[in-house]
Amino acid sequence: MTYLYKYKMMSYMRKILCANLFVLTVLQIANCQDGYFHSLQEAMQQPDSVISLTLKKNKLKEFPIEILQMKNIERLDLSRNSIKEIPKEIGNLKNLHYVNVAQNYLSALPKEMSKLPLDTLILWDNQIREFDENFKNNNLKFLDIRAISMTRKEQKAIKQLFPKARIKKDHPCNCN
Repeated sequence: MTYLYKYKMMSYMRKILCANLFVLTVLQIANCQDGYFHSLQEAMQQPDSVISLTLKKNKLKEFPIEILQMKNIERLDLSRNSIKEIPKEIGNLKNLHYVNVAQNYLSALPKEMSKLPLDTLILWDNQIREFDENFKNNNLKFLDIRAISMTRKEQKAIKQLFPKARIKKDHPCNCN
């Protein structure tokens, strides 16, 4: 290969690389402008624009209270963390309809969540075995409670609480 050919190829490759970087930057900006965030810090720069926030596998030990400032949030994914409690103020997020808190250490949900327009609630691999009676007026469409040891009676009570929901659950146990 000649030197001129190599030079032209390198120049061409640089142009492709620059174009790809530009496209990635534009996509990242557009993603944030559309309200979809994967970083709490970025979301907090424009909390009123947040529609969806995904913070899975972030090693969170507590519910990030900054989320409560995101008044327009519709989807929240805090799965695969170490969260033990959700604050009752989550009930103020009036647009929140999708919540994924799978694989945390939750033993209960605040009754204030029953006021939310929830249609999807993913709780698998937590310690939640019952819900507050206030949830009975909720129009939940999908509930995932797999990997939670429950008796047949507990599962039946949940089914009665959410009669319209498609519920994913494991076989009941003979546990107390």
